[in-house]
Amino acid sequence: MSHKTLALTVAALALAACAKTETPAPAATVAAPAPEAPATVVANSNAGIESCAKAALAQAPGELTQATLKQEPEGRVWEFEIKQADGKLFDIECSDSAGTIVESETRVASAADPAFAAIAKVDEAAARTKALEAKAGTVERVEFELEADGKASYEYDIKTADGDYRIEVDAASGEVVESSSELLEIGGV
Repeated sequence: MSHKTLALTVAALALAACAKTETPAPAATVAAPAPEAPATVVANSNAGIESCAKAALAQAPGELTQATLKQEPEGRVWEFEIKQADGKLFDIECSDSAGTIVESETRVASAADPAFAAIAKVDEAAARTKALEAKAGTVERVEFELEADGKASYEYDIKTADGDYRIEVDAASGEVVESSSELLEIGGV
């Protein structure tokens, strides 16, 4: 992908985020505080979205459909959702400080996928309970991921009163293996 095409893709994701409308929360739900302004979040990053997007697309060429800046214990990480022409989905994570790939996951449609089911010992309901024990809130989305190291995990996007979080639960052990706060999300659903 050329530098110009990459810059246009990143710009399109940013515009999509600005145009995205949110469905109002039900009256009984406590609204999350407004997220930090995107310009501030990106200005505080080191390698930057463009550098990380380039590295992610080199690892898994395809269409960049979503970018999320997350705060993890080790530092800030950009997570890119990439869809390939054959429909395969990848989540590629890049260190914001170094601009290098730190994790690569293949996403499958459900826990019934044969590769996922062969590894999983914990069902989705039990994993969801574990994720909500880690961060109480509303599950907005669950993903079923095959890790590069041969493990499988459930990844939950959880909206809480104090922000949005991603909680990853190992599908074999049922333990929370990763918890991060979302600082910025561009594109996606």
